[in-house]
Order: sequence, then C-alpha cells, then structure tokens
Amino acid sequence: MEPIIHLEKITKIYNEKSDPLKALDDISLDIQKGDIYGIIGMSGAGKSTLVRCLNLLERPTSGKVIVRGKDMLALSGRELRRERTEISMIFQHFNLLMQKNVEDNVCFPLYINKVKKADARRRCAELLEIVGLSDKAKAYPSQLSGGQRQRVAIARALATNPEILLCDEATSALDPQTTTSILSLLKEINARYGITIVIITHEMAVVREICSHVAIVDNGRIVEKGTVDDIFDSPKTEEAKKLVLYRRGRDVTIAEGGEGI
Repeated sequence: MEPIIHLEKITKIYNEKSDPLKALDDISLDIQKGDIYGIIGMSGAGKSTLVRCLNLLERPTSGKVIVRGKDMLALSGRELRRERTEISMIFQHFNLLMQKNVEDNVCFPLYINKVKKADARRRCAELLEIVGLSDKAKAYPSQLSGGQRQRVAIARALATNPEILLCDEATSALDPQTTTSILSLLKEINARYGITIVIITHEMAVVREICSHVAIVDNGRIVEKGTVDDIFDSPKTEEAKKLVLYRRGRDVTIAEGGEGI
C-alpha cells in the first residue's frame, strides 16, 4: 500500500553559507493512511522541523516530500496552497485569534477558501458539537480554559475536511487530566473520520496512550522506528532506552506517591 506520507532522505540545513546548522540529517519515513504516528525526541532533536517539512512550512535543503501521492517540492504556489487544505495543523499554544470569538476562529480557514458565510457557520456548528463546545460559539479565547482553547484549535483544523492532522506538541501546555481528554478526542476523530494524525511530542506517555507507530528522533536523525508496543517493550537504541526508562521511572515514582522525576 502506498503511504499517505513518504519522506526520502530529508536534510535541512540552516545558515548554509556561514556556521551551518544541520537540523535534519538524511531522514526517511513512511506513514500509512489512517495511522496515528508519533514522532518523539528531546528538545532540539529536530522533530518540529521535521513535521513542518510535511506541509512545507519549512522547505528541506534536499530530499523528497511525497504527500497523498504528490511531490510537494514540485508544486506551484497555488497548487501548494490547495494541497495544504488537506494537511491541517494544531500547535502547543493554540494560535487562536484572540480578538475573534470561537465561531469566527473555526470559520476562519473556510472564509479564506471563499466558503459562504452561512455554510461556514453551519460547518462550525457541526465541529463544535464534535469537540464538545456547542455552547461556546460566541465566547472569546480569553474566556476559555487551555483544554477548551485546544478543542477550538482542533475544530478549526478540521474545518476543511483534511486527510492529515499534524499536532506539534499539542498537549504540552495542558495539565494531565486535560491532556487525557484531548488525546481521547483525537482518537475519536481518527476512528470516526479515518484522518491520519502525526503527533510531535517529547512525552512517551502521549505516544503510549494514542499512537500506533513511533519514530524516535535524536540530533536530526531517526534512530529507531516501529510499532509503539515493540519500541516500548524492547527498545534497541540507547536513545529509545533513555526515553522508555525515563517514562517508567516517572510512572513508578508517581505510583509511590512522589512527584515524578
């Protein structure tokens, strides 16, 4: 089966002419349609740069980015804008328009795509029901909790009926209970609509909770990839072992009544 996302020998170098920094180094990765795929690594590992290469918010220095069978690097500006409607993204700090209410935030990508106002608001009402915020359409972001803001961001990301949802540290700013509710919502969306979800995180617990497959990124390279169960139960590389053992250490400490490592 052809993957919905195919990365081939992706390299990203910043400041190529002076003091170059290689953020990504020869990364190849396939993600199948309908997967919830985790990309995990410590701060500075290159995982956020990697996910931004999927929709060309960052253009790789070299390599191939094939999404939905299309060579993203070969698209014209107009073709790329059209393709990005199929690849939505949610962020750690929500990126909502603070001066606009929930309804206008969710409708924003539809307005950009010239959808009629009545149709956009009808779609918004459907999405707010899905994320459990039907009663918040006229509220402003400042009146919402962190979890509610992220639910608005998810509704906005779904507005254009994308095939792919990219989540860049989408739960890192949330408390554990809220994180659990957001992950449950993402699992429900994946199951109901078959949307492929790519989750960027530094938290092994997030990967363990929601992902089917995972790639571990360290120093700009993928050091290990496979099913979550295989990597969590039998990590092969030192980098994977550190992440797994750190997670287990937190679980044991918290279970004993401590604060975690």
